[in-house]
Amino acid sequence: MIIKQKALTIYVCFILFVLATGCKRKPEVTIDIARPKPTFTTYFDKKYLLYKLPGNYYRGTALNQTFANTFDSAVTEFKPLGFDPALNLQYTHVYSNQCVYHVDSSTWKYAEVCFPNTCLTRDKAYAQVHLKNTTGQTKTYYTRLFYQNTTYWYPTNDSINLKASDYLDNYYGASGVVSATLRPQQDTVINIPYTIGLDPKREFPLDPDKDPARAGNYEFMLLTLNDKNDVLLEEHINLQKINPFAEVKKDQLQNGGQKYFKHISYTGPHHFKFVFLDEYFDGKNDLTPNHIYIVKDGKEKKLCDTCTNSFRAVINESWKVDEFFKGFISKAPFIHGEYGIKKENTTIDGNGVTITIQASKTGDYKKTWGEFIFGPSIKYGHLTVRAKFAQMMNGTGTPNGIIHNLWLYQRDPDPVDTTNPYSYIRNPLGKQPFEIDFEVWNSEYGINTMWDDSAFINFSIVDYMRDPTVAIKPGEKKRFGKYEANRLNTRQLNIPGGNIGRDYFNSFHTYELYWYPDHVKFLVDGWEQADITKDMAKIPDKYAFLWIGSPLYQDGTYYSQSSIPFLLRSKQTVVDYIKIE
Repeated sequence: MIIKQKALTIYVCFILFVLATGCKRKPEVTIDIARPKPTFTTYFDKKYLLYKLPGNYYRGTALNQTFANTFDSAVTEFKPLGFDPALNLQYTHVYSNQCVYHVDSSTWKYAEVCFPNTCLTRDKAYAQVHLKNTTGQTKTYYTRLFYQNTTYWYPTNDSINLKASDYLDNYYGASGVVSATLRPQQDTVINIPYTIGLDPKREFPLDPDKDPARAGNYEFMLLTLNDKNDVLLEEHINLQKINPFAEVKKDQLQNGGQKYFKHISYTGPHHFKFVFLDEYFDGKNDLTPNHIYIVKDGKEKKLCDTCTNSFRAVINESWKVDEFFKGFISKAPFIHGEYGIKKENTTIDGNGVTITIQASKTGDYKKTWGEFIFGPSIKYGHLTVRAKFAQMMNGTGTPNGIIHNLWLYQRDPDPVDTTNPYSYIRNPLGKQPFEIDFEVWNSEYGINTMWDDSAFINFSIVDYMRDPTVAIKPGEKKRFGKYEANRLNTRQLNIPGGNIGRDYFNSFHTYELYWYPDHVKFLVDGWEQADITKDMAKIPDKYAFLWIGSPLYQDGTYYSQSSIPFLLRSKQTVVDYIKIE
């Protein structure tokens, strides 16, 4: 029977060879029918790249806003975007390959992230204002538009904290002042040019693209006064020290609105939503490596358990724990292998970003992987990443050495505050960069067993104890509501998730975080997994970039990377959707 089966196989192979298809097994192609597809494909306005959202888009959603809709008596109509303010409009930033240029021979710079798109629209936005002088005297009206992000903010509504100035951290800006002189009963329409973004507070005067527009919904306020010398109408208003929305709210609450509130026209945040990134890898955004997606090459963290690139000369994915400690692995000699981040291990195309963790063969030993960064940085926002992370476990319940990192990493580390009693907690470079992390590990001492047939996701904020008053100190464990948190590794606050098995890595999963000024919420596949609040950790308040990798690090494998066998087969991580809104 066996001989007949072999003969039949040879015959089938011969026929297939004749048909030029051969007997070689082709790689399986996974058709992912659940991959997200663009929701909006047709622009409401092509010049400004605006989409029109359904009229019920915000039904059931209470958007933050400073005021109710109100109008100054001299303003009969206020259209912040030049369209009916009742419309729900959305701008999704496009990272076109037309908008990238060389800074030097090895560095590319991308056009500023703002509205309107400076590269594709090449114009400002124009608020349309209908003014009418209803008095019996000729008057000059001085008008200025202000905008503010209300999705990620410190409130400037009736709950404003008048004893603090946290609201200066909000993202807001102003147009220039436009004036009109009208005779009694005369009316006119004026257009006020402005841009959302481009360093509105002048915090980065030498590099305005370091202060991109913040994702989320925006409210608009038009101030119309007859006194051109008012502080809110100053040509060079100091927005680092003045939040115009807060000033008008104070006037409303403390002065009956006599100075400002009765002279504003207002449109709420339903009218405009800014989406920072909506990436389907369909070619709408530039996918050229090292333009907006930066492929890392080298500069990996060194192996702290050997620091010599020496590894056991074993290629195996079916070993058991006893064989590691007492069997053939423990007795194998050490050899030098190639180690680290290699740019050729990351590809970006219509399938998404594919990171390969390379296999080895006798005489060609390697532990290499890929990592990438989304270049434009954000401060607060709702991040969604859909990914299928590479398998981390052998069928025998042992780790293959791979871990996974999905991080927001601080762009510009701050000087260390040496007055902080925890200032000694630093990274190997002597810095304290914030991180907001999904970390997929095999084990962590004292929390999960050393090695078994499962892994877990660690939800974390790396804050280096930059707020020494937080409730959980280095080395401690505490329960906060339904979550058990710890600082067993002193630089970060951790909420370890439940165990996940081998099957988890056979599918795509959706990873989300909501980064607010006072807390960070983590979700996996739509289910909340952790919520880290400001009493648990210092909530990052600096610009950060998205960083994803599948490294072969000792972290999460109990500092045994040098003895974990090399991979027999290459593994892949695929990221096929990213959104920041």
